[in-house]
Amino acid sequence: MSEKKKFILNCDVCDARKIKEESLAEYEQIIINADIILVDEYSRDVFHRLPIMCNADEMVDVEGDVAVVCSNGNYEIGSDTAFQKKTVLCVNGRLAIHSGAEKAMENVLKICVNGSARYPESMAPFLDRMLVNGEARCIPDDCIELKSIFVIDKYFPLRARQDGKYYVEHKVVLTDRDVDVTALTDKNVHFVTKHFLVREELAPQAIVLVEESVELDVVPEGFAYVREEAVLNEALVNKYGTKMYIDGDLTLTDGSERCFDKIEKLVIKGDVLLLKRQSEDFARVDASYRKLVFTKGRHISTKALIVVDERMLETAPDGVEIVNSAMVKVEKDVDPELIIERLSVKNCAQVFCSKEQKSALHLVCKNVAKISDEEMPSGAEEEDGEADGILRMLKKAANCKVVNADTYLL
Repeated sequence: MSEKKKFILNCDVCDARKIKEESLAEYEQIIINADIILVDEYSRDVFHRLPIMCNADEMVDVEGDVAVVCSNGNYEIGSDTAFQKKTVLCVNGRLAIHSGAEKAMENVLKICVNGSARYPESMAPFLDRMLVNGEARCIPDDCIELKSIFVIDKYFPLRARQDGKYYVEHKVVLTDRDVDVTALTDKNVHFVTKHFLVREELAPQAIVLVEESVELDVVPEGFAYVREEAVLNEALVNKYGTKMYIDGDLTLTDGSERCFDKIEKLVIKGDVLLLKRQSEDFARVDASYRKLVFTKGRHISTKALIVVDERMLETAPDGVEIVNSAMVKVEKDVDPELIIERLSVKNCAQVFCSKEQKSALHLVCKNVAKISDEEMPSGAEEEDGEADGILRMLKKAANCKVVNADTYLL
């Protein structure tokens, strides 16, 4: 008698209403991983007779002709959108629902969003049809939506509407001294947002543009504004000067020490990323920041297998950082103290080491699925290619059929 196999289905939408019991009887286990599973009375009955395990956000009972739409990317539903029949929609990206889309939503049975969703307050009655694996944000109906980070330039006061109300998801930035703030206040312009960043000299006039509950950040007078993260080097100092307001993280690289004596003052809204040997000298710089984050000098990423030996760490005085890789093997000759001092492992699937090294690796690993002191499975290090060896190991792990799809008719 032949050995029974497993069937694993990974999809966005699984339509199980026409499930064929006889075609699935050969499997000892059936695993369905889906955002939405469409069922009816017949398929529910078959599910009870088969060894099926369902991992789904929702099972939807559906009768009759139903369209399934999967979109990988951004998707919009507006007043001109027309679904000709009952529809199940899955969006892997950003979904935007606009005012006036009530008629289109009448034919939508269910929406699953793997990403983010934006909808106006008027669409609230339809929210019970929507599943969002991510961020969902409601926008006031009377607002005009702008970019999530909106920088006011000198032309915006000319373009802004009288009594205009604007929605900005994250932050409004007003750092251009040429902006006519009086023109905005005369037009009664208002922003609905979370954060408002403004120059100190513009703040007295501009503060009325947002509600008092909005988080306020002020760029001190005399400071250059540096948008987002920056790297401290001579090019940065030459461009922005010796007093900087950095709206993000500041990274120090080898050679950043040459700039320390040139700095008068730094306001850093994020973290300072630096090598450990730079921390003592940086402490003399007049700077405010969230926290210090020590980084490694050598970075290795996106590899199938990385072998760490004593020589790799001995020749990297600023340390080694391994990120986004499948497997890491630490050779037995690496001293645990050297691991703590010079190794960092992030976002990797599995680390193999000796029992003596395991506690040290727990200190330097972040977002690692498993740290194992067992021998690495055979086949992962064969000479004809790291990736091929791992693939052979995975093929031996299970006797199963795997299907990956956007939509699947079971």
